[in-house]
Amino acid sequence: MSDDEWERWAALAERAAEPNAALDPRFLRPDRESSGGQLLVVAEEDDEWLGLVRVFSTNVSATLPIASYGTLEPSDLGPPYPLLDRAHAAEALTVIARGVRRLLHSGYLPLQGYPAFGPLAEAMQRLQRRPALGAIVVATNSAPWVDVHPGQYAPDERVFVAQTDPDHRSVNSRKELRRSARRLAEAGGGPLSLHDASDDPAAIDRFVAMQASGWKGDRDNGGYAVALDPERERAFRGKADAFRASGDLIVLELRAGTQLIYSHVYVVSGNVALGILDAYQHEYGRFSAGKLGRTAASAHLRHLPRLDAVNPGYYYYTDDEAMKVFPDRREFADIVVGVGVVPSLAVRLLPRAEKSPLLRKMLIAMSRADRFAMRALNGLQRRLKPKT
Repeated sequence: MSDDEWERWAALAERAAEPNAALDPRFLRPDRESSGGQLLVVAEEDDEWLGLVRVFSTNVSATLPIASYGTLEPSDLGPPYPLLDRAHAAEALTVIARGVRRLLHSGYLPLQGYPAFGPLAEAMQRLQRRPALGAIVVATNSAPWVDVHPGQYAPDERVFVAQTDPDHRSVNSRKELRRSARRLAEAGGGPLSLHDASDDPAAIDRFVAMQASGWKGDRDNGGYAVALDPERERAFRGKADAFRASGDLIVLELRAGTQLIYSHVYVVSGNVALGILDAYQHEYGRFSAGKLGRTAASAHLRHLPRLDAVNPGYYYYTDDEAMKVFPDRREFADIVVGVGVVPSLAVRLLPRAEKSPLLRKMLIAMSRADRFAMRALNGLQRRLKPKT
């Protein structure tokens, strides 16, 4: 990818109708340089990028093994919805859907974690009014979210009182959190405070070491610390450097006295912060260090003037107690877009196909025939294309 294309990508990320740091070039470029690339579908007009989505080889649904290309749901990145130019969202989404059919020979575009409300939802509604395009919601999910209510922070302030019993929690939960905070302060040797270490390059060194200090650093015990994989660590550090260079990295550290207890790394795109990774010093785990750290970090970001929202990155998280850390929820949907005459009609039958083996077989046969027709047509067009 040329430098010019990276610049057009970055410009799209800045004016996206729904910012998504997981599709920001500063986030994906280090991965691309490590893995050799990603499959991106781009809507382009007059050398300007109007939309982009990262797709993977997948099936239409868990019960319908029809080959397609669509978004997956990375557990540590939250909903992977596409970047769409705020002024041309519906047009960009339409071009992307048709591009998947034309370029990847797929009549279906499954989009997991697509916003159920807002400008992207409106773009989806407009897409469905276009010829030979259809879409259906196959599942919904309410994910943790933080709506920001700007507070009064001094621009150069870097140390804050750790807020560990926010008002959105129940009376009993706040009492338990205060008890855990007292125990953690006693164990750590001083009062709890939250430090903004965003401008400190050494903060990433501290994070990497701390994440590897406990079970996450033990590969034999299922550990997945970035320090265990040199390429993954290099990409993680590359992301941090890229976002720090533009002032869009946030690193929050919870300390007890002078002792580092917990750290959380966020990246910001379009005024929406995305939580990437967090970690706590393993010897303080029995004092609810992770819960207190996430609570303090979330409470701080909830009032940070530079932000509009925080995407914690927990989409399919199953720990109900951990979910309560975050004060808000946002609704998302898993949607299958049908592109072409046959797929646009077939998606309407997906709910019924879940219960009917005969209908499933019919849809699979129809989709295979449609895919064969696409390939045959593309082959014919290539043969008929004038030679230059």
